[in-house]
Amino acid sequence: MHAKGLGGCGRRIIAVNERVEVKIGGGVAHFTGLMTCGSIWTCPVCQAKIRHARAQQVEKMLNRALEMGHGIEFVTLTARHHLGQALAFLFSCTQQAWQAMGRDKTFKNLKAELIQGLIVVREVTHGLNGWHPHLHLAVITWRPLTPQQRAQLEDGFWRCWSHQLQRVGLSALRGPGVLVRALSSVEGLAGYLCKVAGDDDDDRATRGLAMELTRSDLKRGKLKGRSPEQIADDFTSTGDLADLALLQEHQKATHRRRMMTVSRNLKLHLGLDDDEQTDEELAAAEVGGEVLLRMGRTAWQRILDLGLRVHVLEVAERTGRDGLRALMEEIAPDDVWYIVQPTEAVPTGGHTGA
Repeated sequence: MHAKGLGGCGRRIIAVNERVEVKIGGGVAHFTGLMTCGSIWTCPVCQAKIRHARAQQVEKMLNRALEMGHGIEFVTLTARHHLGQALAFLFSCTQQAWQAMGRDKTFKNLKAELIQGLIVVREVTHGLNGWHPHLHLAVITWRPLTPQQRAQLEDGFWRCWSHQLQRVGLSALRGPGVLVRALSSVEGLAGYLCKVAGDDDDDRATRGLAMELTRSDLKRGKLKGRSPEQIADDFTSTGDLADLALLQEHQKATHRRRMMTVSRNLKLHLGLDDDEQTDEELAAAEVGGEVLLRMGRTAWQRILDLGLRVHVLEVAERTGRDGLRALMEEIAPDDVWYIVQPTEAVPTGGHTGA
């Protein structure tokens, strides 16, 4: 079940449950029984869950493509932009240009000759030259490309992309406008992917292409470009109203826009399940894990009022059931809650109300 907007995400209890649980799995604690908004662009709670699931899907597709003898090229498409241009305008124009490429005869011929399928991911950053929406593509080729074919691929992308950008009032430079790089494995991409991600000392340099495509929320760009997640972190730290305005603009401009698309019939060709889940379904999916604590509405509201959601999870991860019991006895002694023991059919060690 999904909350309307970000306000209720991770806060409102799902009506049919009437309870919240603290679960732990793999050393990471989380709440269940709460509504989700399903926003992959602006909600820090939902986007991490959705992007992680998308990354797993992409990795599965890419691994399967390599097993079948296909090649993989990593392509980035960008457009020139300047400070003062609205994100909604830039996002719409680049999207129109990309969609028009699919109808371009030159690009159709290029796909027929070299390309089996495409995985397209949209990303947005903000820097000294303003908003910078761009496209990352995993281009699955019929077979690994020769250097000559790679040059042909780059030239075809450039001619079509630059032409379509001009039609919507934008432009690109030949070098950064279309970047193409061959990939021979899903995992062994440390040097290049680290560069794409931003900082040269990024400690996630060994991430695979799937993570690079889908997990922009993990990226930390250089000073010239901040991700929305970095902007949110900076606003939390400084209270800069300019950052708040950027976040509000980003939320409006990305509303209802898809982050990732996959070529029609690509999954069928790869022999993979084509039962696609929506972002909302992925955000609401049950993560699983062992139940440590179960509580009613009054106890949960007490945690919200005191601003202790993160603290509760930290206590669960550090000290488990004993720590949670001590915490709940301190903050909600008269409310409905109880510790769930792993070997007991009936939960014990809590309060059932006063």
